[in-house]
Amino acid sequence: MGKQKVLKTCLVGALICSLGIGLATTAHAQSVDTEYDLIELNRDKNQNLIIDSSFENSRQHWKTTGQGTFTDYPECAATGLWCGLLPANTNNACVYQVIQVKPNTEYVAKAKILLASSEASAFLNVKTPDVSTLINNAEVVVTCTPEQAWQYQDIELIFNTGNYSEIAICAMKWTDNTSDAIYRGQVYVDDVSLVEKNPSPAQQYDIVWADDFNGHELDTTQWGYELGCVRGVEQEHYVNDKENVYLENGKLVLKATDRPVEDQYINPRGNRKVIYNSGSVRTHGKKEFLYGRIEMKAKLPKGQGVFPAFWTLGSDFVLDGDINSQQGYGWARCGEIDIMELIGQAGDNSYGNRTVYQTAHTDNNRVTETKLAGTAYTIGENFNNEYHVFGIDWSPNKIEWYVDDEIVQSVDYSHLPIAQKALNRPQYIQMNLAMGGNWPGDVATGLAGTEFDIDYVYYGQNASQKAAAKAYYETAPHMTGLQNITMVEGEIPDLLKNISVTEGYHVDFSIDDEYMFQSHGGRTECSLRCKGKDDASTLATLPAGKYNIHYTAIPDEVEFEPDQWDSSLLVPLAEKEYKFDRKTMILTIVKAE
Repeated sequence: MGKQKVLKTCLVGALICSLGIGLATTAHAQSVDTEYDLIELNRDKNQNLIIDSSFENSRQHWKTTGQGTFTDYPECAATGLWCGLLPANTNNACVYQVIQVKPNTEYVAKAKILLASSEASAFLNVKTPDVSTLINNAEVVVTCTPEQAWQYQDIELIFNTGNYSEIAICAMKWTDNTSDAIYRGQVYVDDVSLVEKNPSPAQQYDIVWADDFNGHELDTTQWGYELGCVRGVEQEHYVNDKENVYLENGKLVLKATDRPVEDQYINPRGNRKVIYNSGSVRTHGKKEFLYGRIEMKAKLPKGQGVFPAFWTLGSDFVLDGDINSQQGYGWARCGEIDIMELIGQAGDNSYGNRTVYQTAHTDNNRVTETKLAGTAYTIGENFNNEYHVFGIDWSPNKIEWYVDDEIVQSVDYSHLPIAQKALNRPQYIQMNLAMGGNWPGDVATGLAGTEFDIDYVYYGQNASQKAAAKAYYETAPHMTGLQNITMVEGEIPDLLKNISVTEGYHVDFSIDDEYMFQSHGGRTECSLRCKGKDDASTLATLPAGKYNIHYTAIPDEVEFEPDQWDSSLLVPLAEKEYKFDRKTMILTIVKAE
């Protein structure tokens, strides 16, 4: 991925998500300077929609029914080492993959199929995702002559998807007769493909926001810090120290360092000791994103228990308690899209260091969680060896994940109301280097100096994604009159003065002490210091210093319910599709003269 750095300028329109600019408001065209373009995806070239078409990449995307299985028996595969197997002496065997497709569209499915006996037969067909029903008679019977036995045949099936947006491509054998040749026959399957017969022209994407990290310091007008011991049973303490979060040679570096022994502590959510300092940055309250391509180029760390992540959360997220629970949604009602996660392992070329994961999370106030995708993509070498590109292409009701130029997962959630409520809403970007946890297990010692190196983060949209975002924001609240505020210690000023908001909404705020955070001294934290206008008296107790003030536009008619994890907290009714607007400003408190 080592492209030469060339400055590129992209003209963009009104959909730049920036502080004080509502997306429903017309803005003048601006230019965004970038070192690279968004990577060109293979699907723009009529990419094969089948993932792991030759069964070489862990076979996680493939499913089986009956006695269907996979084999790496020598010389049985048409390509590589692995292939699908419908064994001899079975009457029901199938290997298949579920694929997101366009309705009422023609596709071409191909596969190499080998029959071990001239009397045997098999099927290449298209079925519903549960493999129960044939779709539009899309099926071809595979037979062979004596000369074709033990020879791979190129099989092709052209079909129309009809009303279906999700299908299963199947290679199968089936018979009721345990004495016939179909039962006795052995079948091998390899090199499966699915492409659109007449693909649409490639979409044009405009880069509408970018950070190439070419400055001297992290741009805090775009990024803020996540600090302290935040989630999970992990073994890092997130800090804003210059040795843990810094820019160097056009890269953002998140580095793990040894936490001083006197500052180490037991994670309160488990029994693991927090032994490292590390970095986590996010655009919450400063930049939000709705539909489009969100892309990062990075070199990932390696080693037992390293846990880097590139992900998004809903812009209205209440930050694990640093914002009043009534002023937005909690996890995972806010939505979460995991663009890239890696779970490092010991050993230079271990599976963990070669594999990244893609997932989306939603829920209904933790009553019903919906986990989408949850897939893995593995390459032949460590992701630490060179820089790679990780991204999503996100449209209403659909997310595609990609690694470099390959689409590795696609999910359509148009049939999942919970997912629609959580994921069809603005998100903010987060990048962090965790160390250890329930998923990666205990982190190894001796990993001080481990780096998560990020070359760029880009956000681009095509015309349809811009239109969909515009439609969302046309019915969303929008605050004006926001500004940084200075007050005198001991006063109780009106922090809502001169702020206006869309009719049917009101504005409230939460104040946290991110800027007062100290990285040393044991389990140090960032915390909620003022819960809003009904807690205004607290303002007079805040010491001089610098604070975040998170303003939120809230529906006037919002209803609440108890949080399922903490019934003492009230949260917005999860079944409703409330829209919020969240912007973060700076509150400076000065000492009285």
